[in-house]
Amino acid sequence: MLQRLGADRLDAQIGQWLAEQHCLAGAGISVDGKTLRGGHASGQSAPHLLSAILHQEAVVLAQLAVEEKTNEIPKLPELLDPLPIAGAVVTADALHTQVDTARYLVETKKADYLFTVKDNQPTLRQDIEDLNLKAFPPSAHHHR
Repeated sequence: MLQRLGADRLDAQIGQWLAEQHCLAGAGISVDGKTLRGGHASGQSAPHLLSAILHQEAVVLAQLAVEEKTNEIPKLPELLDPLPIAGAVVTADALHTQVDTARYLVETKKADYLFTVKDNQPTLRQDIEDLNLKAFPPSAHHHR
């Protein structure tokens, strides 16, 4: 029966069920991509998966393949669309530090985010440095 259901469909159903078993509001969810070395036949490209993982519990809520002709950025909404992540904090590496991704998380999914900023976003990095923050989070500053 499980073979007829299909691995992708089974994975999605289990991930959805796992998401329903946890209160995701306030939870940390990591979005990360990994290439599966050795998970392919000779002459084929190694599969690359994008996953959503609960930080504290190390539970994979969702994962999907990232095809060779694309990258992780446009796959993030597809990965998170079925998950009820309102109130969660999504973390992602610098690749996902994108305006459209931030808007999707805040406006569509009603979640928060914490992104890494590196040199792939030079103007954003400079803007942050120009703030000359001495404390984190910025709300810890009390301006008088």
